[in-house]
Order: sequence, then C-alpha cells, then structure tokens
Amino acid sequence: MPPMPKVELYAAIRRDHRDGMSMRELERKHGVTWRTVRKALDTAWPEPRKHCCRMT
Repeated sequence: MPPMPKVELYAAIRRDHRDGMSMRELERKHGVTWRTVRKALDTAWPEPRKHCCRMT
C-alpha cells in the first residue's frame, strides 16, 4: 500500500483525535512521530516542500 499524501494523513489524524484517540495512539496508528501529530493538530495544511538545491 503506497503512503498516504500528507494532506490526507493530517485529516485522518485530526479525525481520529476528534474521536478521542490520545497522541500516543495516533503516533502508533499512523506510524508518525509526536512532532507530526502536533503539527497536524495545530494546522490544517502541511508545510510546502522545500526545494533546497534548485539548479537553473
């Protein structure tokens, strides 16, 4: 199964949190760190990808 897009992951984390799951349960269920869970609960949209080495 391919990984879920980050926007969908954030939505799933917020939905499960609304249903009463703890942060630790969210980490285990979605296979992410506590920082990712915190970001998902704090903002609706993930940060855009950074392009560090753009060659022109």
